[in-house]
Amino acid sequence: MRFAAALLQAPLCLGAWYDGIDSIKVLSPSESSAEDWTSLYSSFRQAQFSDERLAILLTSGSHNVDIGLGYYMSLYGVGKSRSDVSLNSFYALDLYDDGSGGGATQNFWRSVEGVTATGRSLTWATSQACPIRRSHIQGDLSLSVISHHGTHWSSGGFLGDTRVDGTLTCGTQQQFFFRNDEFLSGTDCGGLVNGAFVGSSGQDASEHVSDMPQTPDVAEKPFLVEDNGQWFVAVPPRTLGGSGTSGDAVQELISFDDVHVARAGDDVAAINAGIAGKRALVLTPGIYNLQGSIEVSQDDFVVLGLGFATLVAKTTAPALYVTGQDVRVAAVLFEAGSTSLGTETQPLLNWEGASGIGSDIFSRVGAFPGRGCALTRADVHVRVAGQGTLLDNTWMWHADHDDCDGVSDSCLDQNGLVVDARDVIVYGLKAEHMFDDHVLWNGENGTAVFFQCELPYHQPNFGTSGKVGYHVADHVQEHHGVALGVYIVFDQLTHGLAFQAPPSASFENIMSWCITGAVTQFDNLLCQGSDCQTGSCTYNQCRLAATVASPVQV
Repeated sequence: MRFAAALLQAPLCLGAWYDGIDSIKVLSPSESSAEDWTSLYSSFRQAQFSDERLAILLTSGSHNVDIGLGYYMSLYGVGKSRSDVSLNSFYALDLYDDGSGGGATQNFWRSVEGVTATGRSLTWATSQACPIRRSHIQGDLSLSVISHHGTHWSSGGFLGDTRVDGTLTCGTQQQFFFRNDEFLSGTDCGGLVNGAFVGSSGQDASEHVSDMPQTPDVAEKPFLVEDNGQWFVAVPPRTLGGSGTSGDAVQELISFDDVHVARAGDDVAAINAGIAGKRALVLTPGIYNLQGSIEVSQDDFVVLGLGFATLVAKTTAPALYVTGQDVRVAAVLFEAGSTSLGTETQPLLNWEGASGIGSDIFSRVGAFPGRGCALTRADVHVRVAGQGTLLDNTWMWHADHDDCDGVSDSCLDQNGLVVDARDVIVYGLKAEHMFDDHVLWNGENGTAVFFQCELPYHQPNFGTSGKVGYHVADHVQEHHGVALGVYIVFDQLTHGLAFQAPPSASFENIMSWCITGAVTQFDNLLCQGSDCQTGSCTYNQCRLAATVASPVQV
């Protein structure tokens, strides 16, 4: 859609949609230079369980700033393209300067998109739920703090639709997922234990990393655009078999006249009434305690979260229930809030509409200070029951640490992702510490590219109870997985099984890893029917390069 045509159709707003929202900073180049970015980063750097949320929106121009991103901070360039908004650098460092506290292994929930970073180098030391999207990094990019000490660990992440002119260095990253990226000066990622480059170019070969030249099916995340005071939600197109960056392609621009803007504190009734007849819902940064479900029944609707907007399901109903077709849901953090531990809950995100696309879908079950450290339950984090749905970058987490004296260990959940539809694709799938099968795939012709799973070490009977990290149901006739890894930390959990699937399923580059223990903590890497394999094992890792799917018996 031509931008000029959209401008002609857009009404003039009497007031900005973000007026009065303290958790949003909209800054021109002159305004951004006046901010105290060092103090701001310090206040968010270690705020892992805070309820504070912040979205930083940089308008078009050159910003002479270096912006650090801590917990629940998101940085957005809101120009028409990534080249419209430049800054010196953005960065994320270890939780503590000396690398203690896990280094960057607990650096979660922050994001960057739509910018050009002009500095010679930048460091993005993060782990789960910290995507960089639709950006241009003109210098070097390091995915961990470069140090001669071995404590600066980092553990997984997502880089998508991004060009890096300098060298990409993975450093201490254990696993990572790259999609539709361009690396002009090569990569140094030989230390990855698991990973995938999909639809990308310029990367160096690694024996532990899968390389797919094209992305089978994808759409980039919806994003905000500002032009001369007028605002839009940009909806990128869905493409098949592509590679390289998107060029900021837009299928549609939705004027804010057709957008309902929700604010923290809004209840379900107000949000559902507000989206009636609209094209999109923007969730501004904050905590939304929901006594019921936000219901999206409209086709071609967009739900866009800013600054890690958090939907807390306070009842047994889903926080978000999607029945419309071709719906986009992006950048939302779903959280269990039901304290009825004896009552089964519906999925936090229940997606039944066909052909939907989810980008940066995150969920968590645990006890958090802002909710009084209460015990919570969510049986399923995310359920996909809509044919042809695509998920791009997820993290489903049962908290294995908290600020509530370990109460999270007693919170309840079962599955991270349940797929009940055919033709579903998931890129960058991460699910950790659930009490049952972390992924349960019931739908036909499913594909998962890159999986990170850490089994629940606080549930030592997990293995003996027959539960697994990744389970494809026995009745499924066709399934394909690439670059999938299941891990055990510490030595409490034994008799583990990483993958269970029917003989007709096919896998490439799958592995199990006992990070701090012995490889014997897994009985097998993969069981297909009664045929079980340990794979090829070295020290504390077992690998299987490929399986050959058996013909389905009709």
